[in-house]
Amino acid sequence: MTNKIKYLSILALMPLFAACSDEKSEMTFESPIVIAEESIMPKPELRGVWMATTYEIDWPLGKHDADEQKQLYIDYLDKFVETNINAIFFQVRPNADAFYDSPYESWSKSITGTAGQDPGYDVLQFIIDEAHARNIQFHAWINPYRISTRTGSGVAFPDLDPKIDSAWIKDYDVIRIYNPALPEVQQRLADIVKDIITKYDVDGIHMDDYFYPDIGDIKKLNDSVEFGIYGSEFSSIEDFRIDNVNKTVEKIHETIVTTKPGVIFSISPTSSINYNIKTLFADVEKWYSEGWVDALIPQIYSAIDNLINSTTSFHWLADYWNQHYKQKTVLLVGHYLSRVGDGTGSQFTSAQEIVDQFAIVRRLSGTKGSVLYSAKCFFDNNGHGKLGVIDVLKELFKKPVILPFMGRKTMEDPTPPANVVLNGTTLTWTAAPELKSVVYLIPENETKAQIAAITESNTYQISVKGKYFVTTVNKDNVESEISNEVAYN
Repeated sequence: MTNKIKYLSILALMPLFAACSDEKSEMTFESPIVIAEESIMPKPELRGVWMATTYEIDWPLGKHDADEQKQLYIDYLDKFVETNINAIFFQVRPNADAFYDSPYESWSKSITGTAGQDPGYDVLQFIIDEAHARNIQFHAWINPYRISTRTGSGVAFPDLDPKIDSAWIKDYDVIRIYNPALPEVQQRLADIVKDIITKYDVDGIHMDDYFYPDIGDIKKLNDSVEFGIYGSEFSSIEDFRIDNVNKTVEKIHETIVTTKPGVIFSISPTSSINYNIKTLFADVEKWYSEGWVDALIPQIYSAIDNLINSTTSFHWLADYWNQHYKQKTVLLVGHYLSRVGDGTGSQFTSAQEIVDQFAIVRRLSGTKGSVLYSAKCFFDNNGHGKLGVIDVLKELFKKPVILPFMGRKTMEDPTPPANVVLNGTTLTWTAAPELKSVVYLIPENETKAQIAAITESNTYQISVKGKYFVTTVNKDNVESEISNEVAYN
């Protein structure tokens, strides 16, 4: 069966452009034409959601009783299942605190209301198990440097966790961070990741865009002493800062590869390469070229703009990332779901904005899914001006999909199902017991397949006329070749 046909998809809103005057991040588009590869089979797609715990934004929402917060999490999962969400990015370490028993940092205040207090149950194990029970991939989201925040320099920071060495911190007007320049800090972050992936069956480790803090003026970062001690090989303090972040990202990558290589390492930078490297000292291009990250999720939080040359609009930025960051990583797109109907301006005034964004993302050749910020929107479909945004998502995600392959292969590629036979309305096949099976249907008078079922069973009851075939998928989310085809007339 021929299952792939190439086509050209011309996105009228995508301009030719040259981006970023900075020499280190200067890139250009070669063409406004997006070359996509269309298959008779639906494209694998990650459908993710960020669940923020800093300031209890999404969880536990002030619920400090174990049973109440467990039920809240299950309620979220029920919403995700209804919407066909297949991945959660849950913030397990928002402010140098832990949603698990950590030797490096204390229990988060967000869980019980008291910093360092054991909640009486294994929070991380619970939230992983409940996600996996619903076939939802679980990514442990950590913030690398942030320790705490305050409203201004005249207000004291919260007491420092006794597990954190006071010599490792940097204080600024509104934020306290781990000092990125210290080798001890770089190793500490790698050790924290190793602890998580050793003790827990997470599918991924995820970091957001908080690297060096944006304090308004990089000259006030006050790291000349560290530059004098550790930066002799660098001609500028800016390059020194970039290298400090690079060392952390590389160490985490190496830790994952040597400890549990099946874990996916993803980072969600801001959508502006220039801002990333000039202000946050996050060299996304370096991480990409070195293969230190398995997935990039740029936070493209702007709206679609009718101005053809608007370099801050969603479509411009989505095409930019697609053209430059699709070969060596999995490219996903971060959407600002919480912005819909929030009353902050003339954009995001309708849930149609999300529909149009998905139309763009799905037409791009390199994108393999989307992640939505944030989870609380799933309880706010029409309230807060959301304008039925979750109803829209249910339609966008109505058809089932498989997750894309990300990261490293840890096992042999799956073999396709054998002995696919139709007996009356019962489809049967044989497959290795450790593999999931995907049943595909091409309905009568149609040319494209759709997924009828993703199952651990080796049988499926047919009710729709058409052609059927089966594939298998392993734990790496690698899909086999298709089986023989049978027809139900």
